[in-house]
Amino acid sequence: MADDAVFTIETNLERWLLSVRRESGVRADVSDAGVGRATFLDVREPAAFISRRLRWSANVPLREIDDGNAHALPPRTMPFVLITDPTNEDDLFAQARRFERDFKGVGWRLRAAFEGTDAFFDACESASVERDGAGSPGGDILEVERGEVEAKDRLRLWEPSPELARWLPRVEESLHLRLDALENSALRPTCVDLGSGAGRDAVWAASRGWNVVAIDNDARGLSRCAALAERHGVTDRVRPLNLNLTKLSTAEVFRSIKMLIENERWGDVRVVYAVRYLHKPLMRGLATALTGRCAVAWFHFMQGCERTAVGRPTKEKDLLTAHELRDAFLVDGWSSLVDDVVHLPDGRPVSCFVTVRQ
Repeated sequence: MADDAVFTIETNLERWLLSVRRESGVRADVSDAGVGRATFLDVREPAAFISRRLRWSANVPLREIDDGNAHALPPRTMPFVLITDPTNEDDLFAQARRFERDFKGVGWRLRAAFEGTDAFFDACESASVERDGAGSPGGDILEVERGEVEAKDRLRLWEPSPELARWLPRVEESLHLRLDALENSALRPTCVDLGSGAGRDAVWAASRGWNVVAIDNDARGLSRCAALAERHGVTDRVRPLNLNLTKLSTAEVFRSIKMLIENERWGDVRVVYAVRYLHKPLMRGLATALTGRCAVAWFHFMQGCERTAVGRPTKEKDLLTAHELRDAFLVDGWSSLVDDVVHLPDGRPVSCFVTVRQ
């Protein structure tokens, strides 16, 4: 890459393998807690990806990235490796330069980039055969696969909200839910995603076994949510619902939800969560609107955001105060699992609130 590049990337496979052996800094997430995470971003066209690919890779064609589908890309804090498209008019370095662009001063963590040629995959296959011990980068990291990938087995580079990823499993445990044992959609419980956006949290929750009602009033975001659900094989578990929550009462919102889940023959609502979304009248109405054994999780900006370098949000209606969520659930039967404050990498404080009714 040119000397004036914002970052440097490794293009020599052998040298990169040696660095991975030393630091093990780029690994795949092989946990079964929802859809698995990839190490490699492969930007070739789907037909080329299907014909030959690395096992720990996710496919997001370059044209989709150029169309603004950033929701399918890795978080800017997560290291990844790029496999470029040799048939594109842009060469390896030009394709990698797309990831120089920063957002609020934070750039992507591109660790290495390789051109997705036959010679590259030949080298990977050779390296994967020459294993030098369990977990060798020359083994599982560079394992080559061929053929169609079932949607449910496609890996992700995107991440769900870290707070939701941490607390939803604890909620499931607190509610004594074994989602992996529920094959019947009528028995599988429902969770509601308030302000679902492009649907990463909804799709991740669905991949864990939930039925998900993904609510937003942004048609483009809901379309992306549906596409992401299809990509990962959970279309039958995710239902985008276009509602403007600020113009409806809590009762009207839950009537719409009830109609949807009855039509789908889904299980009752057991969890409502919101990530970076706030409508205080709805928040305050949840304690009495929900019935039975259930939970609410809310992760949103708090007062103090206006004093950070980012400086927003600033309006009172868009910010939570200390214990405001807890006070909304001072009703018999509700008990908090956590009522805390976490800070984003940019310094902004965010609520970490989870409450359960047994």
